[in-house]
Parts: sequence; C-alpha cells; structure tokens
Amino acid sequence: MSPGAIAETMGAKNGNIDVILAKQGKIDKLQLRRRVEFRQATQTDAKMDLLRKKYKPINDTGAKTKANGVHKVIAGEEQSSESNGLLDRSGFRRPAHSLFPAERLTTGWKTVRPIGPGLNNLGNTCFLNSVLQCLTYTPPLAEYMLARVHSDSCCAGDNCMLCKFEAHVGRALSKRESASISPKSIVGRLKMVAKHMRIGRQEDAHEFLRLLVDAFQRSLLTGIDSKIDRRIQETTLTHHIFGGYLQSQVSCSRCGYDSNTFDPLLDVSLDISGSTIAKGLRSFTRPEVLNKSNRYKCEKCARLVDATKQMTIYQLPRILTLQLKRFSAFGGKINRFVEFPLALNVKSYISKNSPESGPFDYNLYAVLVHSGGSARSGHYYCFVKSPAGVWYELNDSMVHQVSERTVLKQSAYLLFYERCGAPNPRHSTDPVTASPNKPKKEKSAKSADVPAATNGSARTTPSAPIAASEEMEAALESLPLQPNGAKKKKNKKNKQKKANVENANQNGEKASAAATPVAAQTSTEPAVDTNKLEASTALKQIK
Repeated sequence: MSPGAIAETMGAKNGNIDVILAKQGKIDKLQLRRRVEFRQATQTDAKMDLLRKKYKPINDTGAKTKANGVHKVIAGEEQSSESNGLLDRSGFRRPAHSLFPAERLTTGWKTVRPIGPGLNNLGNTCFLNSVLQCLTYTPPLAEYMLARVHSDSCCAGDNCMLCKFEAHVGRALSKRESASISPKSIVGRLKMVAKHMRIGRQEDAHEFLRLLVDAFQRSLLTGIDSKIDRRIQETTLTHHIFGGYLQSQVSCSRCGYDSNTFDPLLDVSLDISGSTIAKGLRSFTRPEVLNKSNRYKCEKCARLVDATKQMTIYQLPRILTLQLKRFSAFGGKINRFVEFPLALNVKSYISKNSPESGPFDYNLYAVLVHSGGSARSGHYYCFVKSPAGVWYELNDSMVHQVSERTVLKQSAYLLFYERCGAPNPRHSTDPVTASPNKPKKEKSAKSADVPAATNGSARTTPSAPIAASEEMEAALESLPLQPNGAKKKKNKKNKQKKANVENANQNGEKASAAATPVAAQTSTEPAVDTNKLEASTALKQIK
C-alpha cells in the first residue's frame, strides 16, 4: 500500500472522511453543507409514545432481555406487560384481565342426578355421540350449561355451537328421558365445527373433540375485538375448564442459562411406549439432550453448546384430557393395553419453577374407547361416571351400568380426569363435599341412578338402589339389618326404656345407610327424615 493510501486510511479513522472525499472529487462542499446531523433528543415525544401503545410494528422481532437467569422475548404487548408487572419470575405473561370469572365454576356435581339417555346413531356418528356424552358428564361444564347463563347473554345467534350444546345438556340431564334422543341440532351443524367433515362419514373422535372445543371458543369470542391480547383470549370458559400451560425449557450445560417457552394446553398426547399412563407421562416429560448436530445456541454464551430440553406442565387444567396415540401415520392402529388409574397424581410432571401449590390429584370420570383397525373405521363408545358416582357404558343408544373393574379393563383412547378441589373460592361449599352440619334433602338421599329405557338396556326401578361397586356391595352386606321392633313389656324400668330408644336411633341410622348406598357416596350424613320416623315408631312400640 502506498504512503498516500495509508495516510488516507489513517485520516478516515481519525474522522476526516469528509476531507478525503472532497480531495478525491467524490463529494463537493455544497453537499457537505447540506448534510443533516442527528442529535439525541432530550425530551420524549408524547405523540410517538401514544402511537407505540396503540399500534404494534409488523416486522418487530422483539427486544431480548435477561432477568433472573431466564431468557424472555418481549415485544408489543409483552413489553408493556413487563412494565405493568404481568410477567412472573419465570417469564410467563399473565393476562391483564379475564373474560370469564372462574369463581362461577364448581368442583364436582351440585346435585345427585340419574344417568341420562343414550344418543341415536344418525349415520356413522358414533364418534360424535361418544364425545358429546363425555362432555355432558364433565361436571364443571355441565353445571354451568344447566344454569343457562350463556344462552341468556349470547350474541352469536343461531350459529352458536355452545348454545346448541347447552340445549343438549339441558335435555339430557334436566329430566329423565324414556328413550334415547337424537343430537340433530349438532349433527346438522357439523360444517360449523369443521368444514372438511361430512355427515355420514367416520371421523376421529379426538380431532372432533378439539374442533368442537374450538367452536365453543369462537362462540365465546363473538363480539370481542379480534386484536385483543392472546393471553386475554385464553381466559374464556373453555380455557378455564380444559386449559392449562406447557413449559418448554432449554438449559445450557455450560453456563446454566434457562430459556423458557410457554404454550397453551388443552390436552396431552402420550406415546404408547409403556404399559401404564405413568410411563407415558414420564416419557412426555423426559429431558432431551441437544448435542452434536443438534446443539443449541445459548443467548448468554453466544455460541453453540450442549443443552437439555424438557417439556413439563407449568399450569394445571381443571379438566385433564389424555390422548393415547393409538393411530400411526400410515393409518394403522396400536391395540396395546395401557393401564390407567382411577386417581392420578401429576406432581412429578409439574415444572420446578411452576407457581402451582396443589392439589395435584385428579379423578377419572370418563373413558372413550375405539374398537377397530384404523381411525377412519371401527366404532366409538364411552364409559362415564354419573353424578351419583356410578359407572355406565354409553354405546350410542345403549345405556348399561358397569363396575369399575370393567372400566379399568378397557383399551382407552381418551381419558378425562377432573382435578380434586381445584383452586376455586367456592369449592369448599360444593354439595359433593359439603359440611356434615348441613342436612341433605330427602330427595337427594333417595335418588338412585336408573338407566334410560333404551333399546336392549335393562331398567331398574327407583325403589331398588344400585350399588356403586362390588366393594360397596360387600360392605353393605356386612352392615346389621334394622330390627323389627318387638314390643316391650309395660313393666320395664324408665332407664331401660331410654336405652331402648337410643338403640333404636342407632339401628335406624345403620339401616338407612344400607338402604341408600348412592347417598352414602356423596355424604356421610344420615337420612334425617327416616331416622325420625324409625325413632317415633320405636317410642310407640315401647309405650
């Protein structure tokens, strides 16, 4: 390089670029005088701040920040969320407000109801019937539908799928049907659930379940600005019942830096890699090592490093839906039996940084089964737990009572679990777990599940109570029967009379417990009216 070129280069580094350009004839003095110099503003532009709050840049990639060793991507709404204190320590962005008050939902059933009717098959609609039955016996959803709160304030008109489902639940549970019913209002609007579905064609039950819940979500967002924050959209009735959040965490093995990503959860799909649901959940949350050609670029180290990636549950749903991946990509089916429990504890699958404090227990209330060789053929039916705690098989129009042992032997495709004592200010006053000091009505104490008089289904009269399980039947047989109340002699002493009255009251309580096994499941209280009657009868006999 010549000495002149070196001098020009040094001059450029010293800030004399304008002098060098002028000497080379690439720029004149007039252009130099027209150059605009920008200076940092000393005051904020109020109008620009208003525009930043009102509009979100289309191509904004977001500003990356680091706090508490956790990587967060903040852009648009998320940036304002940080300033408003909506981000927690893990980087999860909470909604600014909720569209639906979760306090309206209850845990379990309010009252003991008989099992509802079956559903007629309207032409390969077994997938639809089984999904509707499982949703109908989802306690928080059914109780809210029975209150008819949504239809009273709905603005979607005749195209609202949630209104149609509300009417279906009211028909199935409000009164006892003498025969099976036809869900024509929902089958006739199958195009509103999914445009690719056709009446008369077999569909996948899990796919229909997800699309039906999405249709509920669209109905609930009718009349609300479509540009509303995504987190606020996830505070509707459907998300309060079925929704939670998954956390995908990538941890750098070099510096320990954690990058968290949160996604909405409506169900969990499990690989059939083991023989139990617990093994499937462990496989779902097992850490994955990122190395070799799949290395991770750490934001803190600014280089490719070995890392571990793990998927866990950050926020638990009120209703946990588990789908077993029985169908392969080539259309085949895995018929392996997978053992599932009646009570499921998910504490081992919760994120370590999750704010969840419990309870972590879930109870099974519905099982959907597929029989056949592929997803587009075969037959769907389900097993549900009635409001009285009795299991029934719902196979289209057929309704049969079954035992827990029969349910646990099924090759399940979908499992529905309800969270025990879900965080809710009203759950302590729920009728299912009510205080013993509050007496039950005689009607609920005598209620018993009676299968609907469907084609080929046996019918049991209300006067013959149905035991919930074989274990309960054995326990009831061991209880002492009520005595006939033999007459006492008039020359008995007064102390002996009082003792006989107390014994009659105690025996009356045991006999009423043996005569109403269904009520014993939901409450530990004695049937008050029956005890008074037995006590008064014993007093008359003594006199």
